[in-house]
Amino acid sequence: MPKKNAPVITKRSLETKGFYSDYSHHEPYYAALIRSPTSTGIVRNIFLEDIPEGYHLFTAKDIPGKKTFSVNDVEINIFGHDSVSFAGEPLGILVGPDEAIVQRLLEKVTINFDIETLESALKNAINQHHRPFVDVSEKIAKRLPRAKNTVETILSEINELPPLNTVLDTNHIEKSQKHIVASREIKTGVFAENTIDEAEKILFTDNEDCFISEETWTEKLTDLSWQETAGAFCYMENGCMNVFAPTKWPSLLINVLSACLDLPEESIFINKTNTSGIYSKGLWRTTQIAAQVAVAAFLVKKPVKLILTQKEQDLYMIPGVKTDITYKTAVRKDGKVKGMSVFIDVDVGALNPFSQEIIDRIAIASCNYYKFENVHILAQAHTSKNPPSSICIKSIDSQAFFAIENQIQKLSNQVHLLPEDIRKINTNAKDRFIIDIPSKTALETFFNTIQMSDFNRKYASFHMDAIDRLQKNSNPFFAVPLRGIGIATGYNVSEFYGSTTFSYDTKIEVTLLPKERVVIHAIRPSEVIQNIWRETVSEILQIKKENILIDSDFYIKDIPPSPEDSFSTIGTMNEIIKKCCNDIQKRRFHQPLPITSKKGLTGTAKKNWDKEAFSGIPFANMSFATCVVEVELDTYTYSEKIKGIWLTVDCGELFDEQAALRTIRLEIQQELSMLVEEKSIHCDKISVKFIQSKNKSGQVGALVHNTLPAAFSSALSLALATQLTKLPCTEAQIFNLIKERETSTQLSQLPHIPQILHQMDSMDLHGIDNLLLEHMPADISATEKNLETKE
Repeated sequence: MPKKNAPVITKRSLETKGFYSDYSHHEPYYAALIRSPTSTGIVRNIFLEDIPEGYHLFTAKDIPGKKTFSVNDVEINIFGHDSVSFAGEPLGILVGPDEAIVQRLLEKVTINFDIETLESALKNAINQHHRPFVDVSEKIAKRLPRAKNTVETILSEINELPPLNTVLDTNHIEKSQKHIVASREIKTGVFAENTIDEAEKILFTDNEDCFISEETWTEKLTDLSWQETAGAFCYMENGCMNVFAPTKWPSLLINVLSACLDLPEESIFINKTNTSGIYSKGLWRTTQIAAQVAVAAFLVKKPVKLILTQKEQDLYMIPGVKTDITYKTAVRKDGKVKGMSVFIDVDVGALNPFSQEIIDRIAIASCNYYKFENVHILAQAHTSKNPPSSICIKSIDSQAFFAIENQIQKLSNQVHLLPEDIRKINTNAKDRFIIDIPSKTALETFFNTIQMSDFNRKYASFHMDAIDRLQKNSNPFFAVPLRGIGIATGYNVSEFYGSTTFSYDTKIEVTLLPKERVVIHAIRPSEVIQNIWRETVSEILQIKKENILIDSDFYIKDIPPSPEDSFSTIGTMNEIIKKCCNDIQKRRFHQPLPITSKKGLTGTAKKNWDKEAFSGIPFANMSFATCVVEVELDTYTYSEKIKGIWLTVDCGELFDEQAALRTIRLEIQQELSMLVEEKSIHCDKISVKFIQSKNKSGQVGALVHNTLPAAFSSALSLALATQLTKLPCTEAQIFNLIKERETSTQLSQLPHIPQILHQMDSMDLHGIDNLLLEHMPADISATEKNLETKE
């Protein structure tokens, strides 16, 4: 018999084109996921009675190949089976030619659960749905004659049933789902020399010379609702599976589809489409969805398209992880932080393959660039019955920056210092911290932004206003608009030397061809970065830019094994291209064409980070930014108005300032729609400044997200004269903060103003100005005098 022809090995294009929802092929079928109505239970059967012709229901048992895939040793189901992990877990997929009919049939799907988990299944089903998703009548009838055919009837008679412990097999009942899956502990100073309890007693209990405070900060990551939701489009043609999906990890997707469809990798073609939103996407959850759609397309032999609803997107595809960060601090009267205890609680949901990477990065960022003396950081990631989570590679640290910058602001209030002063005191170059983040560059952006925004004068003025309102016990509900100003600094990185998840050892191939042509073999980046690459090659090899091409076609074996966001940074990639071009230039006139050079990152810099001791220099190229936000709050409508945003950025060598400026402004507009729930705040006055530097180029993206929320929160806290600890905020939250504010508590948290405020009642404006200057901290007074001199 003749042998079956093997698939032709061809290159795959990894160029991103269009959106998956725009693609079609012949007459596509539409799909909807069948989700578990409960967070607990053992699934026995899923079926749909009287299913119309042309419509199909598939579950895990229909998958032709492997039913799971692994990422970082975490096993993930393509479709849930056996024990349910969380409410909404995909248990199957329903497909058919009419999208409306598919949605109607979805409501009629029946899921049989095992009797052993009846109690939790019934409880969750009734809480979340008003129809009998769970059909337990057969098994109930055998054991409990009183039971009827519907969940509602069972619940009405539940009190008449025998005790559950007499009819349930307790060996099958699921235990608590909260398990610690990753942790990181950092101890310095007295925490390293003593037990944690002894160190906390020394710093927080027996320490009468310090102000002690404790606060928990929470920033919930939200996505823009107008973006394309997750999904995929797949079809079989000529024995090959074609997939259109917004993936950033093609190698993982090819591997998973090959295993679950039992097809050779050469028969799978991935068409990368655009990802939407400001957070990193296209990782394991996109892979899971694409695999679900591919299974359906493979079985029905029709094109299949799945587009998640906005509700599904909001519930099951949330960005990042739920994180609460608690700081307990001891700060001396001079502003020096004597001790800090940090507890980071991360809820990763049912699973997250990147838990350790997330924990490590948040732990590092929890002290930002400050040099604290005695520190204990305990970061833990645990599972729960919430939906699974993923990682936001580009903004993994953002929640830590929100927490530490707000905590520093709170400390400056306690010790009656300007935000500028307390930062200078706690970033002394002589003080060493086991994690080395360069504070000099961070402070340069800080001081530039203070000067650009006139921060010190406004800060003193708004504090005086808040103190005055509190001392006079004026009713904020009938006051003039409340004003505040806040400041925050953060960073972004190109490479993490301590990564436990991703390999940053990417390689780029550059080839010099006859007729003065050059080909760069790499995943095609944005147009801006393409132009930067062409500028670099043109400058070194003296070749016209129009003769420089970018080739994004790869053989299967050459596709990068890591997600694109883990290595495709401006500074890193451009540095590698420079190495390739310099190597070609050396050989150019000594070897025949074509000449190819393939280079990657060197491992020399990684030696500066000790993974075992978790100390040293953790990052490669770093970018810093400082953001100032001035807000005004209308106390009648509770509407926030941003009067101005000032941002200073140091991202090293700047290849295209206008392109970087456009990126920053776009991210600011996106961020303004995520600070308050279901509302976008407007701001006309936005000032951005770049510090020219000879350092290696770093990332511009995510700098806004790592700084603006913390600055906004600090500004709003000042305006409210109380602490805002959670974002995004709501109008109801602001109303309650104003209503519950206690004058005695808040006065102790604000900078001290001498007890002469009553003198202002009999003064004119000039007298008030002189009085304010007389009692201001020295730095503010000097700033005011300088301003007067300039005027």
